[in-house]
Amino acid sequence: MIAAVLLIGVAGCGGEPAPPVATTTPPAFPSIIEPPRKTAYSSTVQDVVDVRTVRFSDGEEVRVKGLAAADACWAEASTTFAKTMLLAKPVERTPDGEPVVSLRLADGTDYALLAVEMGMTRNENPDDRAMREAEASASTKRLGRWGPPCVAPSATTAPAPTAPAASTPAAPPAPKPVTGCSVAYVVTHTWQGGFRTDVTLRNTGTSEINGWTLRWSFSGGQTVSEMWNATQRQTGRDVYATAVPYNVTIPAGSSLLMGFTASGSSTTPRAFTLNGHACSLG
Repeated sequence: MIAAVLLIGVAGCGGEPAPPVATTTPPAFPSIIEPPRKTAYSSTVQDVVDVRTVRFSDGEEVRVKGLAAADACWAEASTTFAKTMLLAKPVERTPDGEPVVSLRLADGTDYALLAVEMGMTRNENPDDRAMREAEASASTKRLGRWGPPCVAPSATTAPAPTAPAASTPAAPPAPKPVTGCSVAYVVTHTWQGGFRTDVTLRNTGTSEINGWTLRWSFSGGQTVSEMWNATQRQTGRDVYATAVPYNVTIPAGSSLLMGFTASGSSTTPRAFTLNGHACSLG
């Protein structure tokens, strides 16, 4: 009797079967597969062909993205710059396995942007705003290939008189003393135990500077590891940056950009002298 009652309760009133419970299956969506991202690969530069062409330790030769071929008037100087920055040094290259790559230095600096910013060569990527601005800045400051000997002096400048022939060569004239200079010292990158600095040296005097040495002193035991657009020498705290053959001359009112990487803290030096003449900061 009890079993009959249970069966009736299950079946429902009047003996009709209970309605089936509706179930729904969510529609299947196609899976979205993201394309693989291009990642950076660490490589070591084994050889520098020119400012935009390097060869890695595995023998692969690539061209740096965004850099135009160096002008003939600045080819040697730009190659020297590239060797200073890249030769036998690790770099981050991306993408891997392609003939045109981007390079980042150990401190994260984009090599192509730095080369254009310092006037080593022209920008070849008109769609890159940062590269366009870097080239415009180098041109305005007459840095690298934007200055002598690549850019001729103004047509209004009178030609230098021709010295009369002499049986005995005349001694070269003594360099004129510096009458004014300013230094802008800007730390552009820092990392654990080191930093990178750009130094803009400006001739604020009334006469051309022909041959120069910039001197400053560190206060915290910093040591310069490499320098570009100048030859480095350090004795204890004192650092000397001397002109290289392609930037010996600084016309009145003109400036040049040099830079260096160093170990230690990034504290800014308090004083600079150019050929013994005290320079202002800024």
